Parts: sequence; structure tokens; C-alpha cells
Amino acid sequence: MRAVQNVKRMCEAELPGRYYLEVVDIYKEPRRAADDLIMAVPTLIKQAPGAFRRLTGDMSEPALLREGLAL
Repeated sequence: MRAVQNVKRMCEAELPGRYYLEVVDIYKEPRRAADDLIMAVPTLIKQAPGAFRRLTGDMSEPALLREGLAL
């Protein structure tokens, strides 16, 4: 929950109205974890724009989150 809140807060501040965030519960959809190669939770997968990136953790460090999202 904390990771989702942190990502939403950052996206609203940096990308208001210009992002799509999908939250997947891997306990309810275990196939998605396998398909997306999720090895740790929480994991944030940034697909576009720019380079594909995978971030793990609670996303509580704004500077690291900003860097990971290439903002």
C-alpha cells in the first residue's frame, strides 16, 4: 500500500493526468507475476516513455523514484 501511495503521489506531482498506473495483486493473479518476471514485491515496472525499468521496494525515497522513472 505504501509503495502505491508513494508512486501515485510522485506521478500526480510530476505527471498530472499523463500516466497510467495498474496495480496487480499477485496473490490473486499469480500468472501475472510469472509473465512479468516479478521476483520481489512490491515491483514497479515502467514501460514507457523511454527505457523499460523495473523498481522494487516501498518507493519511499523521492530522489530514487524520480531517477527510476526518469523524471
